Amino acid sequence: MKRSAFIRIAFLMFFAVPIILSGCGTSPPSKFYALNAVKAQDVSGQVTTAPHIVLVAVGPIQIPEYLDRPQIVTRTAQNDLTFNEFDRWGGSLRDDIERVLIEDLSGLLASNGAAVLSWQRRTTGGYRVPVEVNRFDAVPGGSVLLKATWGIASHDGTKVFLTQAFSINQALSGKDYNTVVAGMSQALGALSQEIATSVKSLIATRGVQPPTGTTPESGKKR
Repeated sequence: MKRSAFIRIAFLMFFAVPIILSGCGTSPPSKFYALNAVKAQDVSGQVTTAPHIVLVAVGPIQIPEYLDRPQIVTRTAQNDLTFNEFDRWGGSLRDDIERVLIEDLSGLLASNGAAVLSWQRRTTGGYRVPVEVNRFDAVPGGSVLLKATWGIASHDGTKVFLTQAFSINQALSGKDYNTVVAGMSQALGALSQEIATSVKSLIATRGVQPPTGTTPESGKKR
């Protein structure tokens, strides 16, 4: 009797061990993503002889706390956030937004002779463009929603010339994260278009004094 019970237990363990081990397999590798400037605005092949007549410093960039994390944030409902452990940003989302805005605006303002750079470099002329992102997430297979408040101020921030609210729902053609990130890049491209239009108008109406130079701002912290 004891021998029979022992055989039954051994038989069950023989089949159970592989099942347990299969459930303890390695996790899928994480994928990393980066935002990109909109290719349609790429003017790298264009040549302009216009001198740099104005500096445009982008930043500071502010983002909500729920976005300030390595995971890409998506939504499945209006108030249901998903933090994707295996789909992550390759760096800081805040820095990525700043970089893309600088690249997009550089292309859009190239014919105006503008030099676009980070706000973390000290300037002695031109304008500063601070951006506060209020919402920037996606419903995979649905759309990307970008809501932001931005403005144009003097280089030292003592004068504010314009404050504007921006909102866009950028439709997505698929549910994968490459499509989500591409849609987020396109939404930033639309924001860049709006900012560039206002910068051009401000230059035309106010005029600018030539910048006297820039110096790196060492040790600047957000």
